Amino acid sequence: MDFFYTIDFAEIIKQSQYTGLVVFLIAFLETLLLIGFFFPGSVALVAIGGLIATGYLDLWPTLFWAFAGAVVGDNLSFWIGVYFQEPLKRSRLYQRHQQEFIKGEEFFHQYGIYGVALGRFIGPIRAVIPAIAGSLGMSGRLFFIVNILSALIWAPAYILPGLVVGDFYNYIEKYIQMEFWSLLLIGVCVWLVFRIIKKSQHSKKSIAYIALILASLMTLTMTQTNII
Repeated sequence: MDFFYTIDFAEIIKQSQYTGLVVFLIAFLETLLLIGFFFPGSVALVAIGGLIATGYLDLWPTLFWAFAGAVVGDNLSFWIGVYFQEPLKRSRLYQRHQQEFIKGEEFFHQYGIYGVALGRFIGPIRAVIPAIAGSLGMSGRLFFIVNILSALIWAPAYILPGLVVGDFYNYIEKYIQMEFWSLLLIGVCVWLVFRIIKKSQHSKKSIAYIALILASLMTLTMTQTNII
């Protein structure tokens, strides 16, 4: 299943005419029983937030499609737990991830309906909690309500961090006019200065190194901001 990690979801969305459907499928697979173990949906959703920041996607429709995918994925997993718990336990994927199912059952017994909402945000058990709730006799109507309420929080929680990071980078690029590699180099220079200060005994050689790094840092900054 490692091939999922080679997929450039951001590029797929850029090229697609059905961006809402792609976002829906990503959220759906991320929350679907067992598939969520190896599908990098959380990474893809953060990348989607970055696409919102760059203007490729609109915020509210994207949040809606992610919310809808999460609700459908968890709801399907719940009913699989209700009707197919015995075949599920005999499956190879169940045997491979039996420890997660055990932890999920313990979590559900401890927190009940709150565990359904909280489990959505906990990596190791996120993909099994809905099915466990179904197999242990939770009311379908109650699960649906908790599913919707928690998905309203889940979708922004995964998408907005990418949006914030993307906005921050756009701000830097617009007002400071620095490229990514220039910013990275500046960060390395700052790290080197602190490292030298921490390890040095204020020797002349250390001071010379710091002065050289600071001079290079200032030159790079002025060049990138068009001061010189």
